[in-house]
Amino acid sequence: MAKSIKGNKGNAVLDGITILVIIVVMGLISVFGLKVYDELNSEILNDTSFTSQEGIDTSNELYQKYPTLLDNLFLFAFVLLIIFTLISVFMLDTHPIFFIITVMMLVAFFLVAILLGNVFYDVMEDDEMSGYGNQFNYMSWVMSHIVELMVAVGFILVIALFIKFKAG
Repeated sequence: MAKSIKGNKGNAVLDGITILVIIVVMGLISVFGLKVYDELNSEILNDTSFTSQEGIDTSNELYQKYPTLLDNLFLFAFVLLIIFTLISVFMLDTHPIFFIITVMMLVAFFLVAILLGNVFYDVMEDDEMSGYGNQFNYMSWVMSHIVELMVAVGFILVIALFIKFKAG
């Protein structure tokens, strides 16, 4: 049996908020990174002093792979962060009173999910960014359903806490 982490009580909701912030920041960095890389790639292609065809081909190839790679990395990170948070719930040394506090704190968690989802949506609806954001299929789906996903994650964490209390 895994040893409980002493001194960390009732962090399930804070872990969920951490997941949410990391995912939104990772998504925004990925999209802004694609915008920067698009401008850089355009300058490389238009630079007449850059005569290496191999370098131009490599730059184009990397540019084509960037959205797919970071989109898959985003989904992988999202799933892993949820799994790690679920595992951490079982390792925390908690008292049953924190179960009630955790349920009440879920309201704040859901509000943060709504706010960060709207921030991401507003950034992606910008005319300059929408073309870049549309290239990330998984990220677009996750971020457009972030509230529903975080509600599911929140309830899974509460259920995990409840199971832990019943198991002793």
